[in-house]
Amino acid sequence: MALNPYAVKKIVLSSGERLPVLIALATGAPLFEPSVYVLSEIRATNRASNTIDQVLRSIMILQLFLDSSQIDIEQRIREGSVFRLSELDELVRHCRRPVADQLKCNLIPPSHKSTRRSAAESVRLVQRQFAPTEVAGHTAANRIRVIRNYLDWLVRYRMTRYHSGATDGERLWSEWTCCKDSLDARLPRHKGRNTIGQREGLPPEVAEKLLSVTSPESPENPWDGEGTRVRNSVLIRWFYELGLRRGELLNVKIPDINFQSEELTVARRADDPEDPRKNQPLVKTRDRKIPLSPGLCRLTHEYITNTRRSTEGARRHPFLFVAMGTGAPLSLSAVNAVFASLRDAFQGEFNAVTPHVLRHTWNDRFSETMDSVKVSGSEEERMRSFLMGWSPTSKTAGQYTRRHVRLKAQQVSLEMQAKQTEGWGNND
Repeated sequence: MALNPYAVKKIVLSSGERLPVLIALATGAPLFEPSVYVLSEIRATNRASNTIDQVLRSIMILQLFLDSSQIDIEQRIREGSVFRLSELDELVRHCRRPVADQLKCNLIPPSHKSTRRSAAESVRLVQRQFAPTEVAGHTAANRIRVIRNYLDWLVRYRMTRYHSGATDGERLWSEWTCCKDSLDARLPRHKGRNTIGQREGLPPEVAEKLLSVTSPESPENPWDGEGTRVRNSVLIRWFYELGLRRGELLNVKIPDINFQSEELTVARRADDPEDPRKNQPLVKTRDRKIPLSPGLCRLTHEYITNTRRSTEGARRHPFLFVAMGTGAPLSLSAVNAVFASLRDAFQGEFNAVTPHVLRHTWNDRFSETMDSVKVSGSEEERMRSFLMGWSPTSKTAGQYTRRHVRLKAQQVSLEMQAKQTEGWGNND
């Protein structure tokens, strides 16, 4: 497979800020225009580091398209043009494909792309073109929007250098406006009609089995080493009982836990100078205080006083969850590895288990509890939004209650069918 000639790297500034940059691997130097763009247009508006990272990854796709199409965008702008419609179609196709697939296509030398092919080769080429691997529609749409905004800035940026005359500038801007409208017209539309197979919480029996086998004392526990077993057990309990995101959980410091009041503070700490991780886990939602159960407090306190305290290097920082080998703050990739090893160990039984699925599971359990105590729908929505860190007017809750809503709808449907069946029996 071809290597990507570009990469997005994060540099940590002395202030603790994580600043992503798009670099050319051949030189190791940042690309000039993308760097100016994110500094002047994205970072200047206090956007998060992860947002800048995603912007640069979309711009990287534009660079791959320009390279594969042999387009010198600076020369085009200097000459008063941008893209032809056929090139815009190809750019959109790049946005729809995974980066790995684009690199495979770029392996074919330009001189060979138009050579005469056999009938069999032509059929295979058509099959690949009409049935390619594609990213999700909303991902492609986000890429196109970022590229459109970047090109809009780039055209204005270059106009000040190359087109001082009013006529030349107007002609270039008119051409770019047509290109921009054409990109907008090619944005994938999300119709929201596909609901089967969307992410849901775990069935109760699977969740119960998960908590059982990940107990440190369980003979089925898949991890080696007492410390690793304890840490992973507490980690999974936190995901299950609190419904936190990965970034929220890995952002927790020991002082955030008040063991006397049994309360956790979920704090936003973007660019925390105490955090040595380049890929800093972030709290995407609102900061808040949420209660901890006595059982979870006890397990967490035992983990801190026994397992964490005896881990070399853990006392150098205040973060709750640590890597067992070094004591460094646990990374996002390490959490992914914990769940991957769990799925591998049980050969399919826990294939659906991820931190985010446990967040869905928490929301299912919350819905069931609200139903049992007869809380009104509006009050339930406000309580859920507070505990999850969403704004009071957020509609995000609908994404996390699919399983509960589906099961309730199925139950009502069956009850309706049963009543109708009874009515037919009475007519006999």
